[in-house]
Amino acid sequence: YSTEAALSGHHALKAVSPQAPVTDWFMGDDFHHNGAFFAMDGFSFYPTFGKPHPKPTTNYGSGFTTPIKDNYKFYLQTGPVKNLAKLIGDSIKFWHEMYQHPDYDDWWKARNARVGLYNVKPAMLWVGGLFDAEDCWGAWNSYKAAEKQSPQTNSKIVMGPWYHGQWSGEGSYLGNARFGSNTSEYYQQNIEKPFFNYYLKNKGDVSQIAEANIFFTGENNWKKYDQWPPANVTNSDLFLNTGGKASFVKSVSTTTETETIGDKIKTVTDKIQSVFSTNKPSPNYDEYISDPFHPVPYTEDIHNRRTREYMTDDQRFAERRSDVLTYQTDILNNDVTVAGAVIADLIVSISTTDADFVVKLIDVFPDDFEYDKNLKGSGKEYQMGGYEMLVRGEIMRGKYRNSFERPEAFTPNKITKVKWELPDVAHTFKKGHRLMIQVQSSWFPLADRNPQKFMNIYQADDTDFQKAAIRIYHDGTNNSKIILPVLK
Repeated sequence: YSTEAALSGHHALKAVSPQAPVTDWFMGDDFHHNGAFFAMDGFSFYPTFGKPHPKPTTNYGSGFTTPIKDNYKFYLQTGPVKNLAKLIGDSIKFWHEMYQHPDYDDWWKARNARVGLYNVKPAMLWVGGLFDAEDCWGAWNSYKAAEKQSPQTNSKIVMGPWYHGQWSGEGSYLGNARFGSNTSEYYQQNIEKPFFNYYLKNKGDVSQIAEANIFFTGENNWKKYDQWPPANVTNSDLFLNTGGKASFVKSVSTTTETETIGDKIKTVTDKIQSVFSTNKPSPNYDEYISDPFHPVPYTEDIHNRRTREYMTDDQRFAERRSDVLTYQTDILNNDVTVAGAVIADLIVSISTTDADFVVKLIDVFPDDFEYDKNLKGSGKEYQMGGYEMLVRGEIMRGKYRNSFERPEAFTPNKITKVKWELPDVAHTFKKGHRLMIQVQSSWFPLADRNPQKFMNIYQADDTDFQKAAIRIYHDGTNNSKIILPVLK
């Protein structure tokens, strides 16, 4: 709403601060990420928020009450996402309209605020959270669009280590991650208050507020830049090599694999683990079986509603699964600081006509790591030695790999590039830590299940869901990699 207000051009409007701006519900905010439906967020939020109120009321109302307090079990038992519409009923107009627009068509584009950020007159302070599960994407991309479309506007961005709205509360920690200080208080006193005092009251000075005011997790420091991404960033290829190795040097394979995915998928039984125990790894690719009836959970916890903390959760539980590929570097000899958008550039083949791809960027703590006891945390005891902290994760619905407007089926067993952008990162991987990448094809029930069949997923039936054999290549010619914007 604040973004749209800023576009009004009203002479009395001097300064605007869009905070966690909802920008595009198909590309990266709230309802979808790269075309994948974030069913759990949508279903817990919109039956209340979207409920019609013909007259003003003080009763916000209540949404759907799940009969069990295990969201993984509930959404799996509910079945295809079309069944959620039945549970919601007929009163939520937007929900049912959304089901009629499975691809990025004009209906979605008309709701994209970032395409019209021209000639913005008020001073703008864009605010978002690095770990905002709802609208991290919107904060980064609204700012970038405004910079491009309205370069004359005094536009600044603040990104702290926060969940959705945490900048108004306690900002010292999120889940098990500790940030060394009350980052929210710093923002309020040193950025937000001076900004509005200057533009609304003609008091003080805003020279201390940089173009980009970004908190870097890992090292736990605020940094100021005159542009974002910073000028001294170099894109560096982190290759996903054989043997679960991640390296800035790609591996070169000298062998040839002749067995097709089709051959292997025929041997798959319901006992996925036994299949993997008998398969020998190839030097040219890594493979897993994606089973939509046993999807990879987004977190280890059992709970009802989606947690805020999953954005920094420990990923060791996922590393133990046979349908998650894990690659990690050697122990770092120097700090590695990542500042900007991360690019996943996977070379894949699948045995079916569609699949999802999830890439997670993870900071692996040393085995003997402990936080300073003076750093404020959640108060819960947790084993931080060897912690695998999620820094950034993002999903890509495979059929949109070339176009969000015109989805394309995969040709089974054909090597194909799947490339997409993860929301910006501001994180330092400290000396003695490791970088880790995980690749998987479900993230449930955060994202809806892909039936792994090229179709309109909103119309999928139980019988449409099938297993898929997924290969990630690293054969010297076809080299899967993650492109990291490394600060020099």
